[in-house]
Amino acid sequence: MLRRFARCLALVCLAWACVGDLGAEPASTAIIALHGKWGKPPGPLAADLQAAGYHVMSPAMAWGRDRFYDVDYPSALLEIRDSVAQLRAQGFAHVVLAGHSLGANAALAYAASHGDVDALMIYAPGHVPEWQFRNGDTATTLQKARALVQGGQGDARDFEITDFNSGNRRRQLVVSAAVYLSYYEPEGLANMAVSAKRVSKATPVFYAGTTQDGITRWGNGAQYVFNHLPPHPQSVYLESRASHLDVPQDTAAQSLEFLKNLWP
Repeated sequence: MLRRFARCLALVCLAWACVGDLGAEPASTAIIALHGKWGKPPGPLAADLQAAGYHVMSPAMAWGRDRFYDVDYPSALLEIRDSVAQLRAQGFAHVVLAGHSLGANAALAYAASHGDVDALMIYAPGHVPEWQFRNGDTATTLQKARALVQGGQGDARDFEITDFNSGNRRRQLVVSAAVYLSYYEPEGLANMAVSAKRVSKATPVFYAGTTQDGITRWGNGAQYVFNHLPPHPQSVYLESRASHLDVPQDTAAQSLEFLKNLWP
């Protein structure tokens, strides 16, 4: 209890320090927080970021429990683009895209496809379709989905799949073959190594992985994603020992410090 209280007190103090050091700066910065697979809003650290004075938008994404892939991955990214445009229209000078797990995957894909955000915050990035294909988990389903799409039947929402999540979790879902391919093609939009290499704009990136995830244990998080991003002097790479779900909270203090130093 004492340790938890001390940590909460430290976060509150840091939040007030952020506001004090930057003056009106948090009020000019908006953050889009993307939740993970099978989750729902709020996205990572929404409460902590709001307490520090930032405007936080936390949309319900296509991979969440209330939608279960009702649109394909490119369309999900267009929803993020609409949110960015809305925040720009409201007068925010800086827009930061933060994501956890598949939300982190989407932040990378968005930066590669659209590139109109000012910083990225990546927490425990997840959903690795090339690994599932390599392990033999998706080869048969991918083959069936491709055949349906090629035969003009890719849009029917009657395609049964196994959706894979962190911690060896699995869920049986019914989606369309085209939607499935958009998220599970091994070299497609959800391949984070490919996305990182396609990012052309050098922006600050806060990357917090965890030693509990395969990306860090087997793929080396820095080599797999972070090192492929355009270098930026304010980018930060961290490896937490927290669980996949707890990485955002475990690195909250460092996240606020990262934001505080972006636009002094």
